[in-house]
Amino acid sequence: MPSKSRSYCEVSGVPSCPNPRARGSAPVHPQTTAETSLGRVCQRCCYNDQEYSGIKTTELPEHQKINLRAIVTDLQTKPMEVQLERDVLQDTRQKESQSQENEKIQLKNAIQELEAANQLQEEMLREADSQTERLKKMVQSQEEVLLELHRILRDYKDRTGKKLCAHENIAALHMHNLSTAFAAILRDVDSEVSCLKEKVVLVEEELESLKKDSQTQRQLLLQQHQNREQSRNQNTVRVHQVSHLQSTVSQLHSESQEAKRMSEDKVKDLEESHPAHSETAKPQTEQDPRGQESGSLQDQIHQLMTELHKKEIELHLEKEQNKRIWDRNTDDSIIIDHLRRELDNKTMQLQHMESTVKAMRAECHRQMEHQMAAIKEKNESIGRISSLTVQLESSKETLCKVKEDLTAKQMDLETAEQTVSDLTACLQEKESALELAEKEIKELHSQLGSRMQELQHLKNEENRLRDVQSECETLELQVTEKERIIDIFQKQIDIITQIVGQHSRTAGAMEVEKSQLIKELNDWKLEARELKIAMDEKESRIHEMETRVRELELENVKLINTCTERLRALNDMKLEKDQLMNELQGSQSELAGLAEEFEDLKRDYQNKIKEMENTVNRLKMQLKSAEAELEQTRTALKAIEGSDGLAMKVAVGMQKQITAKRGQIDVLQSKIKFLEEATTNAAKEKHYLREENSKLSQELSYITAENTKIAGELEILRAQDRRLKEKLSKMETALDKASVQFAECQCIIQCQEQAAMRFRLQHTLDVKELQGPGYSSTSAWGRRRHTTPLSQLRSAVLGSSRAPRMPSKPGVLKEEPLQDLKRILQELTSSDNDIPTVDLGKSDSSGGRKSPLATVRNTVETAAGDSAAESTMEKDTFDQDPSCLRTADIQSQDVTLPFASPAAPCRTSCSEMVSREERLRDKSPVHALLTSPRADAAAGPSASAEHRRRGRKCGSPGGAAVPQTTSQPMETSMNTPRRLQNKVESLQNLVESLQTKNQALSSTIRTQEMKTDRVKEKKKKLSK
Repeated sequence: MPSKSRSYCEVSGVPSCPNPRARGSAPVHPQTTAETSLGRVCQRCCYNDQEYSGIKTTELPEHQKINLRAIVTDLQTKPMEVQLERDVLQDTRQKESQSQENEKIQLKNAIQELEAANQLQEEMLREADSQTERLKKMVQSQEEVLLELHRILRDYKDRTGKKLCAHENIAALHMHNLSTAFAAILRDVDSEVSCLKEKVVLVEEELESLKKDSQTQRQLLLQQHQNREQSRNQNTVRVHQVSHLQSTVSQLHSESQEAKRMSEDKVKDLEESHPAHSETAKPQTEQDPRGQESGSLQDQIHQLMTELHKKEIELHLEKEQNKRIWDRNTDDSIIIDHLRRELDNKTMQLQHMESTVKAMRAECHRQMEHQMAAIKEKNESIGRISSLTVQLESSKETLCKVKEDLTAKQMDLETAEQTVSDLTACLQEKESALELAEKEIKELHSQLGSRMQELQHLKNEENRLRDVQSECETLELQVTEKERIIDIFQKQIDIITQIVGQHSRTAGAMEVEKSQLIKELNDWKLEARELKIAMDEKESRIHEMETRVRELELENVKLINTCTERLRALNDMKLEKDQLMNELQGSQSELAGLAEEFEDLKRDYQNKIKEMENTVNRLKMQLKSAEAELEQTRTALKAIEGSDGLAMKVAVGMQKQITAKRGQIDVLQSKIKFLEEATTNAAKEKHYLREENSKLSQELSYITAENTKIAGELEILRAQDRRLKEKLSKMETALDKASVQFAECQCIIQCQEQAAMRFRLQHTLDVKELQGPGYSSTSAWGRRRHTTPLSQLRSAVLGSSRAPRMPSKPGVLKEEPLQDLKRILQELTSSDNDIPTVDLGKSDSSGGRKSPLATVRNTVETAAGDSAAESTMEKDTFDQDPSCLRTADIQSQDVTLPFASPAAPCRTSCSEMVSREERLRDKSPVHALLTSPRADAAAGPSASAEHRRRGRKCGSPGGAAVPQTTSQPMETSMNTPRRLQNKVESLQNLVESLQTKNQALSSTIRTQEMKTDRVKEKKKKLSK
């Protein structure tokens, strides 16, 4: 029998151990429990062998033999039971291996997903690099523009030699100082233009003074010429009188009455015809001093032309520089302001023109009054001349002497007439030269107007530079806000790194504690650690993706704000354009009225000219008739010369009558002069009206050019509206894609969370099964082993409670819609740089809704608060000593776990722990072996089944504590999906708000398109 018992022990593969307690202290495992049961059986066999040897030596009685046979049969049945148990263990091991393989497959899938996420992150980084490169290019282009501006400033400084800044060099000028430099340049240009204006005013004053001097000289010449003509007429009359008196004194007695009548009629005719001859000779004498004055005026005009040519060259250079700046910085608002200012200037010019016309009319009336006064003075002078003729009657005796003088004077007069004719030709040539000079002066005036317009362009560009500076300041404020948000995120990352460091410490402690377990458990735990590390990396990547998505949402909100601002600006611009069109229509109507008035003036002038020509023709006919009558009187006087001396008295009376008739002739001459002056004034008015017509035609051409410019600007606005429509459609498609992928990512996140929860539950169940009832309250080594799974469970609870607080966002697996969104956002930002942002907080607050910026900030603040609460909670949990948990306290009092929340500690009684243990007993097939009490090893064969049942009902302290530890992570893990769902719902609300804002933008853009179409239709009607 001893040999058989040994053979059974050898078959079982377990050597006999004298110390059963040493075997009980081994680590708990299903295989170890089976070995312990076989060791017990072998001990019993050895004990029976000893007894059997004693019986053999002493020849035991029969009842002992029967007991031995029963023992042998028991021993024969025990190997069968052991084999069955081994088969059960093999089945469980196969199931566990299959489950491990399934978990490995799941881990591989998770690793593949993480690799895909890594690839997506790499692509995102590439895109970020490309964006940085684009931004660098934009910065380089801006630097080039600044360098060009510096170069322009240097050229201006080298050309003029003026200092633009007092303390800085041109190369070291800042963006803020460029505006001051350009303002100084514009001031210099304004000063130069004002100097030119002053010079032009001086030249005009000189011209006016010269004109006045010429007029005075003309008047003096006219007076001299009149005196000469009067003296000549008197001499001729005297000669004729002497000849007629000597020849016709004898015939006057018989024909005195008839001669008186005939002479009276003829004298009247002569007096009417004589002033016409005198007026023809006047302009010949007036043209002599005009040549000298015109020569001096030509020299002055030539000097002014040279100076203006130099100024033209300088202004042309400045114009080219300003055109470069203007071509780079064009904007609709500035053009509209320019149009408005030009309309104001035109209205002011029209008012000025009206005032000048009124002044000219008043001057014409004044000149007419002066001319009437001059006529009165001439009449008075004629009376004086009549008195002088009376005195000349006494000087008849000196007529003989005067005859010789008269002949000489006649020769001189002939020569003077020839010189006068030559001077008239010279005057005509000089008048043509003066007309050319006046045309050149008009051209110079038009050039000055264009230069003034260019100066206004420069002022508008200066205003635009100031607007660009203000926009740069707003962009700097936005950058500071972004940096502040980045600092908040960095603080969160530091908190997370601290938490990860604490996790690494707890993981090190767990590694030290798990090193005491079996090699198979070590391999499995290493794989679990790798999974945890992968999950942490995945959560960190998800956090980074969330931050990026938040930044994109912020950029989207900013772009929406800029779009709304631009839409408002477009509406304002359209209203201003409507106003400008109305003003243009009013100016066109005013111009049409002015043109009609000009035509009326033309007609009146032509009618006056015709009337004057008719009067001149009548006077010519009267002069011809007077000449014929004079010839008849001469013949009659020759016939009367042979009469008596008594006819002398009659001749004296005739002379008196002739003098009276000469006074009438002088009056008629004065009237003829007045008519000639009226004709000259009418010619001047005609010339002035021609100049006004040319100015009005220039203004009409300028208005047409402005209309063409406005049409080009409208086409540019149309192109911008089309681009905005395309961008909005792209944004809508990208948002739709993002929403679809957002839903997919939500599903994936839920699946991953479910898998993680399953993995954690399996881990806690395995730890509970492995701990089992193999711990005693007496041994210190057992206490230390009892605290290790508690720390493990604490780390699991902290990981499960901290996992849902990490932000989880979609958009990791697919990146095409995010790329589309980024590309569209970059295009919008590139097109909307000059554009200021508007705070939409007021509109959001009035409607009772929060802006997406506020929601994003709230999420960031809540995340920061959660991280701070987690850090405080970890300190509380790790400060507490896990050695406070003891089996004696658990049996006597309620248990408070150290890793529970301090606000509501978890307390359970022994009965509750037993009920949980019974629930978990049905789930695990190896639970019967795990919950067997340790006292069976020392009790020997006297241990009964009832004792085992009692041990199972009461349970070990370790087995009672484990379900309590597993219940806490279950509760924390149930709260994680709720938080995730709340975050997902907040993100959905954000997406919905963005979609509503996009719809509002599309509706506003449609309304603007309708308005632009209406404006186009109005323009077409106006053009027709």
